[in-house]
Amino acid sequence: MSETATTRPASAQLDCPACGSSITYYDVEGSEFYVCPTCHTYFQWTGEEKPKLFGKYDQAPRSGTAPPLGAVGTLFGRTFRVVGVVSRREANHAQFSWREYQLFEAATGQYAQLAEFDGHWTFIWAANARDADRDEFVLADFKVFNKYQSRVNWALGEFDWDIELDSNLNVTEHIKPPYLLVQERRGTKSEWYRGRHVAPAEVAAAFGLSRSALPSQSGTGMVEPGPGSTSAAALWSLTGVVLAALLLVQLVLVARTGKPLLNQTIQVEADTTASAPPGTGRVLVSPSFTLDHQTAVEVDLTTSLSNQWLELPVSLVNEQTGQGFEFTKNIEFYSGVDGGEGWSEGSRDADAVLSRVPAGRYHLNFYPFTEKGMTPEIRVQVWADPPLPSNFFVVAGLVLLLPMLQALRQHWHERRRWENSDYNPYATE
Repeated sequence: MSETATTRPASAQLDCPACGSSITYYDVEGSEFYVCPTCHTYFQWTGEEKPKLFGKYDQAPRSGTAPPLGAVGTLFGRTFRVVGVVSRREANHAQFSWREYQLFEAATGQYAQLAEFDGHWTFIWAANARDADRDEFVLADFKVFNKYQSRVNWALGEFDWDIELDSNLNVTEHIKPPYLLVQERRGTKSEWYRGRHVAPAEVAAAFGLSRSALPSQSGTGMVEPGPGSTSAAALWSLTGVVLAALLLVQLVLVARTGKPLLNQTIQVEADTTASAPPGTGRVLVSPSFTLDHQTAVEVDLTTSLSNQWLELPVSLVNEQTGQGFEFTKNIEFYSGVDGGEGWSEGSRDADAVLSRVPAGRYHLNFYPFTEKGMTPEIRVQVWADPPLPSNFFVVAGLVLLLPMLQALRQHWHERRRWENSDYNPYATE
């Protein structure tokens, strides 16, 4: 790809030396190589000597290209004209074929390029001192995507260099979507080009085409941005703020300063009736307490167990309606010394949360069952509106759902992108 033309163009015509068709060209002083749009003959003409014919591109399309030769469009605030089109393929992988549209900017006499592969578009321009220090084009931030030599399939239009000589170029493409860095080496000479992704809709709008006139997309483009990539950082920042706020609320609820509805220590008493199985305790009844609204109720149990177990069915009873809310806790705690080291198993504590308990006056009934002769103490605390960790995790999970789904989409987008690369970082997964 050429960097600049020598002068600003004024369109002119020449006759094809093979078929005599009139050819309009725009870089009057710069262009020397031409492909006739009618017979597809490739030739060189300097304006002084007899044209030199190189052959024909029989594969060139007869229905034109999109955008077509001569079309004028505006990309990134610059007005270009399409003056040439080259179809290329990789020398060692002929199945990889793409088109390069040569864009000429009349206002500056500069060239740029619009490359299309599988319906994905990249705007490419020669690197220059003006944007040498732009943060988005720091080579260390890029990854090598492809290395190749190219061959010409066909071409149309005008060029200011011999496009067939590009077969001697060693091309290396580095990507940091949506940006591209291209190094072209011929012997010891090296030239750099920069590029960025262009959406098909932007190309169509720039040249006044319908979206359907452009090639349909297949797969993932080399520098096509991932889904939501422009908003990913903001989304994760917002997610972090929301999670921090949720955690703060949870901590405030945990560090509550209110008093429990019930705070009492009871002691298991053996049931001495003849019909009671060994280990059965008497039914224990707590003092009454009042719920002034429907709420969740948390019952915290702390026992004095030591190398024993306790099965404790509990019933929360509404004294007006007789409605009961039941749960059972199996509590056990064992400890000792083995080989000079202390050990413990189980826990002395347990808790239960009862949801949607209606307002009313309540008490607790306990039906203890433990080892015969054991009478452990049980400290009972009852709280209304307990902070439920499950609520925190449910809400946190919902908050994380969108960014996690987006991250998953981006991951699969990246995997698809690298499928066409010999430097695929996912190849070993």
